[in-house]
Amino acid sequence: MFALLVIVMAAFLSLPRQFQVMVVELKDQRDTWLSRRVFPIYILIFAFFAVPLGLAGQMLLGNTVPSDTYVLFLPDVTQQTWLTLFAFLGAVSAASSMVIISSIALSTMLSNEIVFPLLYRRQKVAQTDYDNFRKRLLNIRKLLALFVILLGYGVFIMASPDTLSSLGEVAFGAFAQLTPALIAAFYWRRASLMGVYAGILVGFILWLTLNFLPQFGLYASPFAEGFLPVKTTATLFSLGANIIVMWALSQISRQSVQERVQASLFLEWQSPKLLKVEKKRQLDVQELELLASRFVGLEKAQANFNSFLSSHDKKELGNVIYNQQLIQHTENTLATVMGSSSARLVLSSALDGRDIALEELAVLVEDASSQQQEFSQHLLQSAIENASEGISIVDDELRLVAWNKKYLDLFEYPPELVYMGSPISALIRHNVQRGLCGSGDIESQVERRLDFLRKGSPHSSERQQVSGQTIRIEGNPLPGGGFVMLFSDITAYRQAEQVLKEANLDLETRVYERTLTLAKTNEALAKAHEKAEQAHLKKSQYLNACSHDLMQPLEAARLFTSALSEQNNLTTVQQRQVENIDRSLKAANDLLADLAEIARLESGNIKANIQAFALNELFEDLAQEFSALAIEKSVEFRLAVSKVWVKSDRHLLRRIIQNLVGNAFRYASPGKVLLGARVFNNQVIIQILDNGPGIPVEKQVVVFEQFTQLNTPNNHAGRGLGLGLNITQSLAQLLGHTLSLQSKTMQGCKFSVQVEQAEPLVQSSTNIPSFAVALKDITVLCIDNDPDVLSGMVELLSAWQCNILAADSRETAMEEFANHSNEIDILLVDYQLGYQIDDPQGKQVDGLTLINDLRSQCHHSLPAILITATTESGIEDKAKSLDVGYMRKLVKPAALRAMMSAMLAKKLQADYVGYS
Repeated sequence: MFALLVIVMAAFLSLPRQFQVMVVELKDQRDTWLSRRVFPIYILIFAFFAVPLGLAGQMLLGNTVPSDTYVLFLPDVTQQTWLTLFAFLGAVSAASSMVIISSIALSTMLSNEIVFPLLYRRQKVAQTDYDNFRKRLLNIRKLLALFVILLGYGVFIMASPDTLSSLGEVAFGAFAQLTPALIAAFYWRRASLMGVYAGILVGFILWLTLNFLPQFGLYASPFAEGFLPVKTTATLFSLGANIIVMWALSQISRQSVQERVQASLFLEWQSPKLLKVEKKRQLDVQELELLASRFVGLEKAQANFNSFLSSHDKKELGNVIYNQQLIQHTENTLATVMGSSSARLVLSSALDGRDIALEELAVLVEDASSQQQEFSQHLLQSAIENASEGISIVDDELRLVAWNKKYLDLFEYPPELVYMGSPISALIRHNVQRGLCGSGDIESQVERRLDFLRKGSPHSSERQQVSGQTIRIEGNPLPGGGFVMLFSDITAYRQAEQVLKEANLDLETRVYERTLTLAKTNEALAKAHEKAEQAHLKKSQYLNACSHDLMQPLEAARLFTSALSEQNNLTTVQQRQVENIDRSLKAANDLLADLAEIARLESGNIKANIQAFALNELFEDLAQEFSALAIEKSVEFRLAVSKVWVKSDRHLLRRIIQNLVGNAFRYASPGKVLLGARVFNNQVIIQILDNGPGIPVEKQVVVFEQFTQLNTPNNHAGRGLGLGLNITQSLAQLLGHTLSLQSKTMQGCKFSVQVEQAEPLVQSSTNIPSFAVALKDITVLCIDNDPDVLSGMVELLSAWQCNILAADSRETAMEEFANHSNEIDILLVDYQLGYQIDDPQGKQVDGLTLINDLRSQCHHSLPAILITATTESGIEDKAKSLDVGYMRKLVKPAALRAMMSAMLAKKLQADYVGYS
């Protein structure tokens, strides 16, 4: 099996169809990267399926059919007619494709390497008509393809009726004879053409006599008694003889220059002796100069070597480095006439003392020179013909040596006047006679122009043709003598120039008018932009003012309803009416709060305070906030406990989650709402899920726009202005968080907020005693410039059995505090308290300043709570820095009572326990 594998691998590289696919049909070299990886997988797939098919054939068919036909007969064993037909179609298709590709590849090789060289050796290819050549090429290749197919069919008929694999093994043995030469061409530089030909010839003869001819029954194979199969042994023997003969003859034969040049295309090479020659012997500069002079000429060789000697000091460089640079310089000099590979071969042969056939060198240099000259001429002619100007080139004897078709078209010379080497004087005389050079004596004009050419004077002029064309003539001398003339048709340029001159008369006026129009337009745009900015600013100011001014009476009404609800003598109907009033006031408060927050977002007054905090604390706070609403709305609200920390603005993130949970309560009532978080790639994904009616896919973008609400069967869904999700999206963008929505109709919604994960902070755990402080008999100083709000607060605190001191201005507050400073336990202060009476500048009084002034007059700790409806940014941070509680209107009585109790407890801790 291993021996057969070696034969198949050797033949695989040399199969004609493999060469056709890998070389001929390769259109882009980049495709080899993919084919090197896909083709082995392709082979492994077929090898993988061959094992079970072979085992199945051995078990079910045995020796009743040849083993290489198991695939064709296995479906018939189980009476699978359609599968049998499918297998036969696949086999026919595979065999046909192999025959077609192999026939095309072999016919191409035979026609290119054998038939056409023999056919055209007796005639000149340059004289062959292209159409006849194409037809003959196609016909010959068709005949060769047919010949190859018939030849293969003849071998199939004449050979013994053996299995298909046996015939393939014989054929593989023939193709394997080419593999040693193919491998040697890429990896062994010493392989010679004689060794390769001899190895292939010996190997093929042995294959023919020991493997191929015995297949026809002419005689028995001499390897019939061996431990390996007969065909395998014969192929390995012929392949081994091929390799030995190629190696032996390559060792004793000398490579020709052409072989070494051809080998240099595949292998980068330097003679090992050339690399060490500078250590073995002293190089003679005169010898190398003499060698170079035979190819580049004596003068050029002397100049090059004199330049080298003047710039290189042997004593300074040392013998080794000097010899290396001398060899490199000689190689570069030779490369100017024969190419780098040929120069390296000539130089290495001269240093090794080996003989080089002079005819080989002559052919080498002649081919390089002729190819270079032919390429230069073709390149020059192509450049001249594709130029847009007419071009004529005159040599130093004033004879025409090159021109292009544009030159002939411009001057319409007679055909007999223009030819290679024609005197330029005849062409000039022809133009003068036609009147193209102006009036005057013909001969004097001709002689004057010839003098310009002889002197090599550059010149430029324009000439008006009879046809109306304007020709620009430019002449420049060539190095070493000669002249090049350029003739450009500039008629279109001159016409355009005239049109531009005419148009330029009123261009400045038009530009001035357009400039004035543009300036006016820009001024109008600037005014419109300024008006738009002012309108936007006024809108924000209007919303801020409206939200604050409207919240004041609502705050008063809310406080009155809270005071009413604290009374115990209300009937059931009265209690329900009070609750309805309180609910309506809360809805109005939410609407105004949304409008105020939109105004703050659009004006850029909200600044994020990013810090790390535990997410579960925020979750527990929200769970406590929505616990009562969950009972009211019949919503099963669940919270997934999370231990992760996040990096965000605690207040703004709470607002985002609060809006999303509130939205879920609104649309999923009655139903279920889940709040939780998961960690993925250092990101915390906070998710709010509900089982409400869901949001259609086509409306999932619209719901984030302002004043947008969806029509749902839920009666409570329509309450509000439709600003909640827009505020949520704006806050998420402000914090840099990703907000996403996944929902389907009648399948609920899933809102996700992606927040950066933070490392937990180490917090000191100090057991601080807790105090439960009742509000009964607590003295409270309430300060608010709105009489209704102040009255409502007094009524609410009275219901809580507090002692109330009320003040509607700074002056009144200072007076009340002066009279009762030792009795006051806590301050409830509005932020905007109007204008100070005794201030001539009319400065507005703010609650934080008043609290600070009152504390400065007090000799004990004085808790204070700031209650405000303002949208001014930074107020909450200022209050926190001054250790002042902060609440936004409309105030929830329960929240106010809890904060007052907490502030008073903190006061007790500071005054009596010793905690600050």
